[in-house]
Amino acid sequence: MLKYVTDIKNGVYIKEEKIQKKNLKNNLDNKIIIDIHKVIGQYLGMGSALTESSAYNYSLLTKENKENFIKDCYSNNGLNYRYGRISIGSCDFSLKFYSYAKRKDLSDFNIEKDKEYLLPFLKDILKIRKVTFIASPWSPPRMYKNIKTYRFGMKLSKRYYEQYSNYLIKYLKFYQDEGIDISYITMQNEPLARQKWESCKYTIEEQKKFIYEYLLPKLKNTKLLLFDHNKDNLYQTVNSLYQKNNKIKGIAFHNYSGRHFEELKKIRMSYPNLMLINTEGCTGFSEYDELLWIKDAEYYLYDIIGDFNNGANAYLDWNILLNREGGPSHIKNPVKSILILDKDNYIKTPIYYYVYHLSHFASLDMQIIKYDSSIKELDILVLKNNVKLVIVVMNRKDIDYEYNIIINNEYISDRINAHSIITYVNFFDKKTSNNEKNII
Repeated sequence: MLKYVTDIKNGVYIKEEKIQKKNLKNNLDNKIIIDIHKVIGQYLGMGSALTESSAYNYSLLTKENKENFIKDCYSNNGLNYRYGRISIGSCDFSLKFYSYAKRKDLSDFNIEKDKEYLLPFLKDILKIRKVTFIASPWSPPRMYKNIKTYRFGMKLSKRYYEQYSNYLIKYLKFYQDEGIDISYITMQNEPLARQKWESCKYTIEEQKKFIYEYLLPKLKNTKLLLFDHNKDNLYQTVNSLYQKNNKIKGIAFHNYSGRHFEELKKIRMSYPNLMLINTEGCTGFSEYDELLWIKDAEYYLYDIIGDFNNGANAYLDWNILLNREGGPSHIKNPVKSILILDKDNYIKTPIYYYVYHLSHFASLDMQIIKYDSSIKELDILVLKNNVKLVIVVMNRKDIDYEYNIIINNEYISDRINAHSIITYVNFFDKKTSNNEKNII
């Protein structure tokens, strides 16, 4: 079995080691027991938001660093990302307010603004990885809103529901013409929020009316993800919003009001065929300090691991590449990012290395496996397919822990340092993988 360690406080980023299995004889303390036959979910991948701000920062890299950046994020040797989220029109991480048309009849519709930075960025990614794109509007064009502003929530005027649904369909068609197939769309980013940046508020009934009467009938290959907002009261929201339709594939959600893992678990039990995707998660801004950012890396992984263990299928973090000021953000809303622009190069933050532990080793066909741990302080995720077993163990505490990972009649004994993360990877013997012998 191979072991990969990240212990940044001790100068270890990704270190590969070998660890030996032992035959289980005596009763052990500090047990992590993995039931390889108990599947609790399906892993579908990870990714990030590909905002205009990130695309602009990407444009400042040298040609060589651009190639390295794409490999570090989207190749099998890097983060192995599979998803990308795009804003339909401007968002808080755009260079300015904009939409794709100024005339209500959409006769002037165009995506020229996106051709400056965003589309070249997406096309470079597609050179090495077929990405699943999710598109979300932060605000309708202001000409369609009850008060003519992108900002502060406001409303989509009901008399423009038809025109706005046509606007979204045009966006999908224009992007398809550029070679960008949008797999999923959400009706609105954070539909319950009134923000100082691009936003638009909808009640549940308003969402249902627009979705079922105007948007769904016009969608063809692109499918819909419902909601796209925080997890608090998510189960009740899904019960109110969801009507069975083969064009609705799942629920999108965020983490800004708290983890609320129990909400995901209830949805997974009631709606086993719906995808659950965390489409946005990040932390507030502070100047880059590697050791201080370990806490942010732990925040990310705790959220990701908790989501997957409670029913989520995929996870996307927010901006993939920001500058040292946490931007650019045209309305000054700085946040942290997984990678940071450094002149014409980029920095891999601790968040990058922590996310690497999960996304790099995971495959799209992996199942999320049940475990039981006597050390509740450790955060654990177990993934398995017919080829390999992946066990992620993270320690957010100030003390070290010793433990024994038990699978069938074998175990490994190990120790994890304070504020570090370990991933164990076992590749099955082809002759025995089907009957799951020699699992470690």
